[in-house]
Amino acid sequence: MSSLGQRILTTVIAVPALFSIIFFLPYYGFLVLALVAMLTTALATAELKELYFKAEGARINFPSWIAALLPFSQWLEIAFFPQLPLLELTLVVMALAIYTTELTSGPKDAYAKTFSRIGGASLLLIYPGLLLTFIMRLTALSHASVFLLLFFLLVFGNDVFAFLFGMSLGKNNKGIIRVSPNKSVAGFVGGTLSTVALAVVFCLLYPGVREMVSIPQALLLGFLTSVSANIGDLIESAYKRAANVKDSGHIIPGRGGLLDSIDSMLASAPVFWLLLKLF
Repeated sequence: MSSLGQRILTTVIAVPALFSIIFFLPYYGFLVLALVAMLTTALATAELKELYFKAEGARINFPSWIAALLPFSQWLEIAFFPQLPLLELTLVVMALAIYTTELTSGPKDAYAKTFSRIGGASLLLIYPGLLLTFIMRLTALSHASVFLLLFFLLVFGNDVFAFLFGMSLGKNNKGIIRVSPNKSVAGFVGGTLSTVALAVVFCLLYPGVREMVSIPQALLLGFLTSVSANIGDLIESAYKRAANVKDSGHIIPGRGGLLDSIDSMLASAPVFWLLLKLF
């Protein structure tokens, strides 16, 4: 099967599965979604650790599964302890553990890579772990299932339409961004306009949403979600260029690594959540 065929097949399987979790398994504060977020965080963190090692030559003493405690603590806070800042406490404890671990790791190379190890481990706390918690924060909103659906619809829609417009109209307008020379103007513009249109149509037609999100707000929501999703995609490209690899991994057929599939979500989830809170 071609790479495009694998990509389409993966999307056809993954998207309905994700939407089924959102709408049919919202029990216990979206526990199943939290478990998926935890597994995703652990696997994506392992990929980023490997990218960091290839780029910087520093092995980070940070078990990948520990990063999964961030979405777990966010779920626990929302579902059972809304009065406690469990996510912030977890983040602080993990950061202190990273600093303390360096006291035993540093002497092995006379502290030559101390900044690299601490900097890399600190990055792992934020990307992907902390950024993924913003998807969990959407579960605390009114009409959580609907807004989760809208978020994934916009992110996936931006990716699909950017790909389609880039393939059909972008042959002569590539190379505008050095970190990802295969990206085209047509892809960026087509993906953004399509995402804005999806946001407006969804907010107009979906019962309950049209009373909460106005047309100007839907326009802004679609535009900024698309822009931040593109930024997330480009950041991931920068990581891979630094490590001199094409894909972050090989776990997903046709798409490469897990980070290759969630990079847009990581950057756009905080923006999407913040806009809804402001609305």
